[in-house]
Amino acid sequence: MKSKFFIVLLSCLCMSFSFAQEDDEIWQKLLKVDWEYKYSEEFEMDIPFPLFTNEVKALDNSEIVIKGFVLPVETEDNSIMLSVYPFSSCFFCGGAGPESVVAIFLKNHREIKEEEVTFKGTLHLNDEETGLIYELKDAVEFNSNY
Repeated sequence: MKSKFFIVLLSCLCMSFSFAQEDDEIWQKLLKVDWEYKYSEEFEMDIPFPLFTNEVKALDNSEIVIKGFVLPVETEDNSIMLSVYPFSSCFFCGGAGPESVVAIFLKNHREIKEEEVTFKGTLHLNDEETGLIYELKDAVEFNSNY
């Protein structure tokens, strides 16, 4: 009896894990970044620059849908910070890196009150010295029921 229960429990866990993987497919691609340190004239020191995989480069300037956690961070450019992780685990507070955050630039700026949100927009890869390495331009809140 216990072994049947264990098999059913294991099957349920595997199924829920596979659904989570489908939902996180875009993040799985974005999280795979290597870094190269180069000297920055602006900062007068070596700083990390992203080395995007071919899979990520293929997403540049394409429309994507991405779900994540809104980080309560004020920005000068009115962008919203979206992370694959909740605030307590993001790269500001936890052990994650800058590849786990996307700057969201809304088509029609408004305050987002929800913690977990899905956005649709055009992904831009940023390999400049400043800014986040991922930016979602002309973004709108996305609900799969629309």
